[in-house]
Amino acid sequence: MGKNTFETIYQTLKQRILAGTYSIKMRLPIEDELITEFASSRYAVRKAIEQLAAEGLVYSVKGRGVVLLEHTPQTQQFNLALGKLTDVQSLNTDRQLDYQTEVVAFEQVMVDAVLSQKTAFEVGIPVYAIQRVRIINGTRAVLDINYFNAQLTPGITAAIAKKSIYRYLQTDLHLKIAVVKRMLRVDSATKLDQQQLALGRNNCVGNMVSIAFNDEGRQFEYTESHFIPNEFNFNQLIRN
Repeated sequence: MGKNTFETIYQTLKQRILAGTYSIKMRLPIEDELITEFASSRYAVRKAIEQLAAEGLVYSVKGRGVVLLEHTPQTQQFNLALGKLTDVQSLNTDRQLDYQTEVVAFEQVMVDAVLSQKTAFEVGIPVYAIQRVRIINGTRAVLDINYFNAQLTPGITAAIAKKSIYRYLQTDLHLKIAVVKRMLRVDSATKLDQQQLALGRNNCVGNMVSIAFNDEGRQFEYTESHFIPNEFNFNQLIRN
C-alpha cells in the first residue's frame, strides 16, 4: 500500500478527465477502486480528489460519488469560487441601498457556433437569453447578460427574471447548485454598455463572468455582469 503518491494519482486522474476518459458516466471510479488501481492509501486518493475539486474539475455529491463537471477550453479559463449564492440586496442589507431590476431583453434562442464559443454551451440547445440592468440608488450600475440552459432550467419568464431567477431555480425547480466558476476582468465598453449603464466618461467596464453547474456536473448558466469600474466592487456583483 502507498506505492503511488497523491501527486501521481492527482496528475493521472486529471489527465484522464481532460481526455474524456470518464465523460460517458460523468463519475470518477469509487474510492475503493482507485485505492486498488493505484495501490495507494485512502488518504492519498482523497487528497487527489480534493485537489481536482479545488480546480473545478469534479464535485463530490453525497450518495452519488464524485461527479465530473462539464469542461471545455472556455470553462477551464475560470477560477473556482465556492460558497452560498445570494443577491445584491442581502449582501448590502446594512447599506440601505435602493435596489431595482429592469429586464431590457428576454428571449429563447438556439445556441449557434458563435454563442457556443462564448458560453461553452453545446450547439443546438435552447437557452434563455436575458439582459437585466441593476439600478442601485438611482444609478444604472450593473448590466447582467444571462444565458440559462432551457432544458435544465425550464419555465423562466421575464417576470421571474425581474425578481430572482436563482430563487425560482432553487425553490420551484429544486435545482441543486454545485459549483460556480468566476473570472473577473476589464473589457472595453460596448455600445450596449453605453446605452444601458451610467458610464459617464468611462470607456471600459468591469466584467465578472460566471458559469454555474448543477450537482450532476451539467452547466446551466453563463452570465456576464458588466459594472461601472470605479463605483462598485466584486462582492456587490454576486447576483440572483
